[in-house]
Amino acid sequence: MSNRKRDVSLSRDLSILLLLLWAFAQAVLLALSAKENVTKYLVIFFCADAAVLVSYLGRRNSGLALGGTITCVWVAWKLYAFYMRGESFYAMDYVMIPMPLLGVLAATLYEASVRSINTENELLRRQVEEQVLIDETTGLYNLRALYRDLQIMVHYCARNDLPLTLFITQMRYESELRRMLSAAKYSELLRRLAELVQGNVRAEDRVYCIDEHGTIAVLLTTTEEGSTVAKARIYGMLETADMSGILERGTRLEMRSAAKQYDKEAYGADMIRFKKAVEGELMYDV
Repeated sequence: MSNRKRDVSLSRDLSILLLLLWAFAQAVLLALSAKENVTKYLVIFFCADAAVLVSYLGRRNSGLALGGTITCVWVAWKLYAFYMRGESFYAMDYVMIPMPLLGVLAATLYEASVRSINTENELLRRQVEEQVLIDETTGLYNLRALYRDLQIMVHYCARNDLPLTLFITQMRYESELRRMLSAAKYSELLRRLAELVQGNVRAEDRVYCIDEHGTIAVLLTTTEEGSTVAKARIYGMLETADMSGILERGTRLEMRSAAKQYDKEAYGADMIRFKKAVEGELMYDV
């Protein structure tokens, strides 16, 4: 564990201990105070608890200001009572002076340590998401992996004088199916579709799920005309696939697809434009 993490954890634990001690001190002070002072102490503690809550909610400046105000009001009241009404000071009156600020400081320390931990966890979560190359639902590689592999495959195919074609297929009535099926069945449909596509392409062809709607992309080391073979295999398997338990009887899973062969002169290193060009052809597959 880094020194920073250790310091943050120590700060959090210390603040929790201080808050527990502060709450315990309130109970002890009330138990030991004179009967005529219990009501005054309860009011001060209630106001101090409000300042602690404000600090805990992240308004540290407001909490400190409120805690300081409570302390000043308490001191001013006791001085007024002493000089104008002749009331004597009790030992508990002195102990009450730092109590609001101590509670606010403990809450501020706790809130700061928790915020630091949450910020670090959020940063780690984003870093993990940036490194994830697998689609959670289908288990296929995701869009980030597609763009990475496109760059690699373009250079590989250029060195080995191989064609490279991007084939994209998606459900024709995806929005209707999403509304018709439960979330669990829709996820199962995406997984089943991914399995069927992956099982009907060559081992060297790479399969990706590139969005949450189950759109699947396949990198094929073949020409655009050769991609029709892969399309025929996939469509043929979908015609005979058993979708019972997922789709209602009589509901067909229809697909639309498009493919384009990579052209260095047309796309260069712009893989986004290459992918968009293929997606633009999907609307013509009616």
